[in-house]
Amino acid sequence: MHTPARLFVALAYLLPSALCYLALSATALADSDAIEPIPSCIFDSVKSEWVCAKSIQAEGSERIGASARQRDLDWLPSAYLNLDTSKPLFAGCTGAYVDPLAGELLSDADIDTLPLVIEADSATVVDVDTATLLGDVRVSQGPRSITSQQMSYERTRDEAQLLGGVTIRQPGMLIRGEEAKISTIEQQGKFSKARFVMHATHMRGEAESIEQQGPNRILLRNGAISSCEPDSNAWSLQGEELSVNQEKGQGYGKNVQLRLGGVPVFYLPYISFPIGDERRSGFLFPSISSSDDGGLDISAPYYLNLAPNYDLTLTPRLITGRGAMIEIETRHLSKYFLSSLSASYLGNDSGGNLTTADGERLLNQNQGNNRWLFQVKQSGVGGGNWYSDIDFTKTSDTDYFRDLGTSSFAVSNTTYLNQSIEGGIAIDHWHLSARVQDYQTLLLNLDAPYRKVPELTADGHYEYKGFDVDLKNQMTRFDHRDAQRLDGSPIIRGERFSSDYRIGRTYSNAGAYFRPEAGYRVLSYRLRSGDSDPLRNENITLAAGQFSADVGAVFEHTGGDYLQTLEPRAKYFVRQYQNHDELYNATASGQGVNFDTTTRNFSYGQLYRDTRFSGADRLDDANQVTVGLTNRWFGNDGHELFNVSLGRINHLQDRRIGLEREVPDATRSSEWALEFGAYWRDGSSLFTNLLYDDETKQVARLSSGYNYASDDQLSLYTIGYTYLRADPEITESEELDQLDAAFVSPISRQWFAMGRANYDIENRQELETFLGFEYNNCCYRIRVLARRWLDSNIANLALDNDPVFDQGLFFELHLKGLGGSGAKLNQILEDAIPGYRRRENALNNH
Repeated sequence: MHTPARLFVALAYLLPSALCYLALSATALADSDAIEPIPSCIFDSVKSEWVCAKSIQAEGSERIGASARQRDLDWLPSAYLNLDTSKPLFAGCTGAYVDPLAGELLSDADIDTLPLVIEADSATVVDVDTATLLGDVRVSQGPRSITSQQMSYERTRDEAQLLGGVTIRQPGMLIRGEEAKISTIEQQGKFSKARFVMHATHMRGEAESIEQQGPNRILLRNGAISSCEPDSNAWSLQGEELSVNQEKGQGYGKNVQLRLGGVPVFYLPYISFPIGDERRSGFLFPSISSSDDGGLDISAPYYLNLAPNYDLTLTPRLITGRGAMIEIETRHLSKYFLSSLSASYLGNDSGGNLTTADGERLLNQNQGNNRWLFQVKQSGVGGGNWYSDIDFTKTSDTDYFRDLGTSSFAVSNTTYLNQSIEGGIAIDHWHLSARVQDYQTLLLNLDAPYRKVPELTADGHYEYKGFDVDLKNQMTRFDHRDAQRLDGSPIIRGERFSSDYRIGRTYSNAGAYFRPEAGYRVLSYRLRSGDSDPLRNENITLAAGQFSADVGAVFEHTGGDYLQTLEPRAKYFVRQYQNHDELYNATASGQGVNFDTTTRNFSYGQLYRDTRFSGADRLDDANQVTVGLTNRWFGNDGHELFNVSLGRINHLQDRRIGLEREVPDATRSSEWALEFGAYWRDGSSLFTNLLYDDETKQVARLSSGYNYASDDQLSLYTIGYTYLRADPEITESEELDQLDAAFVSPISRQWFAMGRANYDIENRQELETFLGFEYNNCCYRIRVLARRWLDSNIANLALDNDPVFDQGLFFELHLKGLGGSGAKLNQILEDAIPGYRRRENALNNH
């Protein structure tokens, strides 16, 4: 049978094989809101290709065009894209891989029910077993299609041969080759001199042959893959065999070279790597830094996605001045618990390269030692009535973070490392909890905090006829790892019991409230001390009654585009005076008892508290009236535009209880406390916290700053100033006077600059300074950061006590589509620049 013109032929015996060809490339459908082309380019579904104008005028640029090679891989420059109604481009890209079938929201099962259509200029059938189609051959079933210039099929072998510009297209994937052979028995297709693109993962590749090995898997032989634009080979993985599984988001390779700009820089006999941003096993690309202390620092993480609910990251790390080490982080999620475990180990530390300003090498007391870090965190909740929490971090020595730090995970505190285990349960009206807590001190000139072994808490709450009763009880046993303090005095140990019982009632309506409350607090000790400084009294008990009356109102003024509120508040509070001499002079030498109590930093937020201390070792006396006023402005969408609050505490009698001794305070009022905040919808904010002493005419505290964020979150600027006058009640209190400024900002579409300057005005020295640059290409990102910082521990190693600075150069390369590292750089930048994490999220979505 011959046909001289285009035919629509329904060949029943070809149905199973054609269905097979199409199903072989089945992949997950792309999002319905993928990038949409503007009319400058039209997709020709018959020829399976884009038809674009030769060139169009891009805004503010020269005329550009989409080359045939680009269009063959569904790549369109940004000028051809309607970005107003689509997802934004990938960061640094000048265009996008556009899937013309992205709107086809049909499952594979639904597509299989659609009719099969076969088109060709001519068709020949011989002996019912062989068929040949010639001229613009197209086999389609819904959005799936195969096109070529010639197709022949042998029924006895269930094998089809396609010649001349073979294309297989379906939502999410495109494969093109010079010729192809498809076997319905083996469920495979093989393309010679072929190219492919996976639109959603921004991944493309080419090879001598590409084999379709299942619905979502392709194998490249002697080929290369990359996430770069079609005309760029900034990076590629080239190997003897490269396997890509789009459904799993995973890639594998044998005898693989990593090439940068076509130059091989790394070789592996075997590699597995993630494709896209999904959690997949594989190498994350290395971070490189250099510091005066350790020298060159290189880390190359390998991520293992072991199961949907747990994973593991192994990070080999080399510090040239110290040696090779390993970092491990694992995470696990179960029905009741979220857990993580992190550890690192360096054997036989080589000692580093730390020197004084005169070039003299400082002796490293850890040279030759094994260095390690261990951290476990777990939080659990079950049945709505119990919880658990573990936060335990320990290092081999106090200098670990100064010398080594971490490259693949973060530790939240480098002054005291918390080591605690806590659990609790809610039963009827009671909440019961138990905690064991210790700390590891990393600063050399500080006494270690007390251990809590254990701390037991029982908090009750009852309501009766409008009254609510709170019963708080806590018993803590305080122990210590040392026999004496740094000053040589023996350390007091013991048990402390504290209770805080209150009864109150709240009267309220829509715009105001009044709450009177009465209470009674008890503080009781059983103490122990060394024979060299015996206790005056082993058992001490203090108790005090208290009363408060809190009243407030909210007045609203509506009209126009704004809602304004005026919120006055007043609170009267009184607590009995109790003599604390037994606590101030607990031993023969006059040593005081203070297990965990400090003076709170006074601010507007502290005005209405009923104690000026944190911790339970003091029952501070009070007879005072607090008054405050807050004014807020809201937009008509409910967004708070700004607020300002002003208030002070008026003392009706002298306060006497201090932290270290009794300090009669004849002042009749506290400092004026001012708080101001202004907030923009894009995340920018302006804030001020001020304490002003109108008796001395001095500012006691000032914290003010401005954080700017552009609409796209890519430009961030922050400047802040902090001043804190020394506290006369604290012997070692020092004045704080610091200025801090940081920024990250685009220089061009692909270049960004970032920096920070943190300066101590009081001591006339810098605390931290860094300057960095980032280049963000469509397929890779490079960040370089030069940093200089002061570490107080380092100064203790120098004989002259002059400040010793460390400085380093940090480098990170992220090859897009293969995952990335950057934990160390991200931590530095997130700590320095407010909103940096939000900026990263915005950048990754552009």
